[in-house]
Amino acid sequence: MKRVALLGAATTCAAALGLCGSEPLVRDAHAGPSTFSFVQVVEKEWTLTPSRPSVRAGSVSIELVNFGMDNHNLVVKSTKPGAKPVTFNQLDPRGRGERTLKLTPGRYQLWCSIAGHRAKGMHATLLVTK
Repeated sequence: MKRVALLGAATTCAAALGLCGSEPLVRDAHAGPSTFSFVQVVEKEWTLTPSRPSVRAGSVSIELVNFGMDNHNLVVKSTKPGAKPVTFNQLDPRGRGERTLKLTPGRYQLWCSIAGHRAKGMHATLLVTK
């Protein structure tokens, strides 16, 4: 009987907090998938996964998270000719790092520059929109 009461209370609390449906608690009607200025990049053997495929140009906060068992880093470089790469510090397993970069519209390549990691699949593309 106590289990039923606890389950009912938990369900009621979740519903009151808005945790039961798929609708977000706060929604910006004008926000689309490319209006974010934050992206999280998760690295592990042998993947590099941005949390979203695009961000808006300007100041972009990039959080790097190493969920792998090996050390990893991140390089961000525009595909425009003459662009200079930005390299994040190497992270130990379970490490985190964050940098805010000024990004202009275009495509950016992301990769782990530790020997052999890019060739094993640790790379991705990020689109920066106007």
